[in-house]
Amino acid sequence: PEAIAGRAALAAAIDAARSRVGAVLARLAFDETVDRTGFALGAMDARCAGMLEGIDRYAEFVALRRGMAQLSRWGLGTLVQAIEDRKIAPPAAADEFLYASAEARWAHARATLPALAELRSTDRHAAVRSFQELERARMAEVRAAIVARHRQQLPRGAAGEMGYILGEIAKRRGQKPLRKLAAAAGSVLRRIKPVFLMSPISIAQFLPPGRLSFDLLIVDEASQVRPEDALGAVARAAQIVVVGDQKQLPPTSFFDRLTSDAPEDAEDPDDEGAAPPAKATELESILTLCAARGLGGRMLEWHYRSRDPSLIRVSNAEFYADRLILPPSPLQLDSRYGLSFVRVPGVYSSKSRGGGRAGTNRIEAEAVARHVAEHARTHPELSLGVVAFSKAQADMLTEMLEVARRDDPILDAFLREGRAEDVFVKNIENVQGDERDAILISVGYGPHEANGRLASMNFGPVNAEGGERRLNVVFTRARARCVVFASFDPGDIVLDRTAREGPRILKRFLEFARSGRMDQALPSGGGAESPFEADVAREIAALGYRSDAQVGSAGFRVDLAVRHPERPGRYVLAVECDGATWHGALWARERDRLRQDVLEGLGWQFHRIWSTDWFHARAREIERLRAALAAATSRADHAPPLRGANAGAMAEPVAEEAEADGAGAAAPQAADIPDLANRLQVPAYARTEIGALLAGEPHDAPRETLVELAVRIVETEGPVHIDEIARRIAASFGKARTGGRIQQATADALAAAKRQGRLDAMREFWMTQAQKAAPPVRSRLAETLPTTKATYLSPLEIRAAAAMIVRESGAVDAADVPRVVARLLGYQRLGRDLEARIREALDG
Repeated sequence: PEAIAGRAALAAAIDAARSRVGAVLARLAFDETVDRTGFALGAMDARCAGMLEGIDRYAEFVALRRGMAQLSRWGLGTLVQAIEDRKIAPPAAADEFLYASAEARWAHARATLPALAELRSTDRHAAVRSFQELERARMAEVRAAIVARHRQQLPRGAAGEMGYILGEIAKRRGQKPLRKLAAAAGSVLRRIKPVFLMSPISIAQFLPPGRLSFDLLIVDEASQVRPEDALGAVARAAQIVVVGDQKQLPPTSFFDRLTSDAPEDAEDPDDEGAAPPAKATELESILTLCAARGLGGRMLEWHYRSRDPSLIRVSNAEFYADRLILPPSPLQLDSRYGLSFVRVPGVYSSKSRGGGRAGTNRIEAEAVARHVAEHARTHPELSLGVVAFSKAQADMLTEMLEVARRDDPILDAFLREGRAEDVFVKNIENVQGDERDAILISVGYGPHEANGRLASMNFGPVNAEGGERRLNVVFTRARARCVVFASFDPGDIVLDRTAREGPRILKRFLEFARSGRMDQALPSGGGAESPFEADVAREIAALGYRSDAQVGSAGFRVDLAVRHPERPGRYVLAVECDGATWHGALWARERDRLRQDVLEGLGWQFHRIWSTDWFHARAREIERLRAALAAATSRADHAPPLRGANAGAMAEPVAEEAEADGAGAAAPQAADIPDLANRLQVPAYARTEIGALLAGEPHDAPRETLVELAVRIVETEGPVHIDEIARRIAASFGKARTGGRIQQATADALAAAKRQGRLDAMREFWMTQAQKAAPPVRSRLAETLPTTKATYLSPLEIRAAAAMIVRESGAVDAADVPRVVARLLGYQRLGRDLEARIREALDG
């Protein structure tokens, strides 16, 4: 009611005002000197008319005035006045407020923390470069430290197991087999080579049980390792890491029938109640066994191989639920790379139809051979692999290439071995683990007459159980380019005629290879994530370049990917802004080094723009951007888009050093184990240097003098026999012999030092606490009698020498221990007394 009454009163007031305005205008109608007043009154009349037309919005007007009054009370009167004066458009008021708030906060922060004022002058590019250099230096230092630690722990002995190994190294021929070497010197062998790269079968074959064990076992390609083959390796390890993909090939004989007389559906008469867990031999691989036993698993989502997302897209959708993270590639719009389809008018020959060798498609094989020859001429730096769906077709491809290379020297040179990655021709069963820059796939199966229809939906191994896993292996072998040759269209595959997954996925793969389209939505780049990125994109456009925002897949996207101005199918520069992706990184390593390294490794040229630099020095940053775009375009014009595995020289041949007489095996080179040439050595026995002789008789000297002298002798020579201490004290007084009084004075001084806690004793041998905890081992090669007497050898030092020998030489035969210990302690021959002394110490 108040609003209605107020609206009526307002309307009446407006009408009265308009009447007064009209009367004044009438009186001034003929007065030429009041044009300005008349204009103002006319504007007022128009405004009153507008108010009358909008009288129904009176309630909104009241709310507006109340809101403006509230803003004024909150201290925003200046903003309200600017809106009323039409200096700020109402829609922009919120942005103006946020901007002013941010400015006020920034000013307050700078006043509170003066160091923030220096950010404007900070060179963030230099800071990132410094971080990258320090991080790489740290990684290099860690690698060097690991190598140094390994070299420090290499065994230096020449007895026992180490003596056995050194003996084998010294042989010119007839070295012992690896199994015997491992059995005789396994512990030392593991110290010399702490990492063994072996297959599970090789571990069982060459490493005797109980002789070698490992802290960690890593099983790679675990989907192809049988449980029974891997268990021997597992038993030798304290911890295992199993790496594999259950979506790829199982062990080769997975599809063979088990050698069992019992039918597959036979029931175990002993099975009652809860079913027992599956036996290891009933599971297809060690990977499946680990999953069945509940070992914790983790998916490795980064896909490193494919330089073009199309190479992995079908597998990502079919097998990995689009969870793979694919770093964007500068080649993904280039038609020369990625996945493509070639239809061939081929004829598949079976046993009864086709006219050729059974299981082959000669026309398709010839087309593949021609493509290999073209590849050798146009892209010889890209390594190449050829995969067929069957062994028969792989043999046909090999024959076609052998025939073609006879008249084609370029193809012949390309097929020769010795490159970093040689050309291979394999069937679908044997290609897991291989990868090449380019892969050619020959389906082989097809119609029995040129351009005919498929007589059956049989594609060999693809139709078998697990055939889709074979396809997944084939789909993921290429790094940059994959060409599929088939003698039929993908639409010729009728899924109603087969119940297997393999043909369905094959059809989808071929359709995608032909059209480049998937029948489902896939993650793709969207718009800019911030106004900052949008602003940079506008400047890139103003410089004459086209850019795409958020290029890549979820998890790894380039903020702005700039296309080549003349070849829009190729990206020339990745522009990264410190936006949401940069702030979302958990570590500086990921933020400032790893992303850039990954992108540059994939062929991107990289340019970073900091938001603070863009705000404070926009003109300078635009000039940097212009220069980076020009340089990237120039490099793209003069450099190949992809450096293949075979770019540059051929692989270095392995030199084989033949024997002079042409027989036997070459001896191992000393460079293989350089540190083993350093034999085990210990420091020489050091006597105490007294210096100036003391005056008087030792037994008449003050007790404290003798205590200090005794402590000094023991600190240098301990553990040392009391007779040796007495001789050193006598010599310090210029005496050549020790009598009873000197012996007693020495014993009293040692007892006093023990009461003071400075020395300790074990029977007649004296030492410090440190020497007792870690007895020194010394060579007495330069010493003479009586120091070299067997009775003057401390049992502690003998046991320490034996422990050092075992540590540096491995296990030593018990009969050889006294001799080896005596040699280490500097004795040239092992006498009866010395041997008895050593055995007594070791037995005690």
